[in-house]
Amino acid sequence: MKEEETVLWTGQPEKNKSNKTHIFLLVFSGLLSLIFALIWNIVVWTNNTPTFFKIFGIIFLLASAFGGIIHLILHRYRRSKTYYAISTERIYVEYLFFGKHIKSYRIKSLPEPILKKYSNDVGTILINYEKPFSFKLFTLAIEYH
Repeated sequence: MKEEETVLWTGQPEKNKSNKTHIFLLVFSGLLSLIFALIWNIVVWTNNTPTFFKIFGIIFLLASAFGGIIHLILHRYRRSKTYYAISTERIYVEYLFFGKHIKSYRIKSLPEPILKKYSNDVGTILINYEKPFSFKLFTLAIEYH
């Protein structure tokens, strides 16, 4: 931070609140792939099939377990280690992902934020940044009280 900058607000994602659609789709797709991988492994290991299919089944089973279960645990852990700060000139995001990272974005270079306030006095500040002819490169949602 520069010397003339002052911190206006700091916060962190709420512990038990997350995008419920994201979690549902993650668990649902993880369970579907896990069931498919289990059926694949049962069929492959009970019949006389080549070793390649058995190895593929084990790898697919492990990947399915990661996608459905372990990813949820990592997502919750990462949210608990994420911190936000808004200063007079920048937005700072500190997060843990294979080490501590801090990203900062100049407020003047970002588009107008969208403010969503809910009936329980919790709200979200959405800041979306898109470059032409590309996917969304920057999406930041800050929860506040």
